[in-house]
Amino acid sequence: MDVVSLVNRCKMAVLGMALLSTLTMPSVVFAEEEADPFDGRLLPIELIMAHRTEIGLTAAQNKRIGELVVGVQQAVAGHQWEMQTAYFELIEVLDETDIDEDRAIALAKKAVDTENEIKLEQMRLLIRLRNLLTPEQVTLLQARRAEQLANLGG
Repeated sequence: MDVVSLVNRCKMAVLGMALLSTLTMPSVVFAEEEADPFDGRLLPIELIMAHRTEIGLTAAQNKRIGELVVGVQQAVAGHQWEMQTAYFELIEVLDETDIDEDRAIALAKKAVDTENEIKLEQMRLLIRLRNLLTPEQVTLLQARRAEQLANLGG
């Protein structure tokens, strides 16, 4: 396979991943301007770290957050590799003159299932972060998040 074909396949794989990701469940990690289906019950790490001094994040909490993030990054990296492999295999099947429908669907399912595993890892991180915080820290962070969202809307 020449370099141009490989680059085109990579572009198609990325496009396929983007397309399938829009068809699956919404992302667990939200941009500030996107709707939060959990209504602030789960707090993004960026919010926690931006207000770590204000909420009195302890050294132990900070250390545990680092451990959680590293663990999720490792788990997600493995899943991303599996997902990418499934998409590349799917593209090869789709390139055939007669597409093997069962094989194509199986590979698409594998890719989507793996993507959902990534989202579950993200959800697991958000839950563990929330459980790591005190009720007072959670209340303060929820207030800061509400302020940020209000500022974006007005």
